[in-house]
Amino acid sequence: MAKLQASWVHGSSVQMEREGYFISKRRTGYGAHFNTHGKEWFHFAIPTPVILDGQRASLKKIFVFYKTEGAAKITAVHVYDGGGKPFKKFDNLSHSGDHSTGVDKDNSWVITPVHSMGFGLGISVLVNFGAATTSGVPGILFVTAGADFVTP
Repeated sequence: MAKLQASWVHGSSVQMEREGYFISKRRTGYGAHFNTHGKEWFHFAIPTPVILDGQRASLKKIFVFYKTEGAAKITAVHVYDGGGKPFKKFDNLSHSGDHSTGVDKDNSWVITPVHSMGFGLGISVLVNFGAATTSGVPGILFVTAGADFVTP
């Protein structure tokens, strides 16, 4: 019988690719909030059960809970197994709004076919903040990120 295991990290653990590029960054008890303009990659390192009950674990689904402000939108999500190139890319996205409180179609991605994990799982999220406006600087709040793993 297949066994399922979920592994998650808090949103405050997210790392931006270009430290110092941001306009503002806040890590709080409920997540990490970034306000800036232009495009920026954000990276989550997910604890990865490579072996479950003596069998190699396979990645089934990933999640990133977030809330955007202003023009900010998620435009790509890339999935890594250790170093090297991403093994799965979700490009040409245009996700915005409040997806911070539960699983929905704009904050979860199914990995098909499932991917047999060899190392650690990395989830990278590209955010296009757009331009700063007179009504404020676009932003994103990351609340949590995680994944479902399965064994045969």
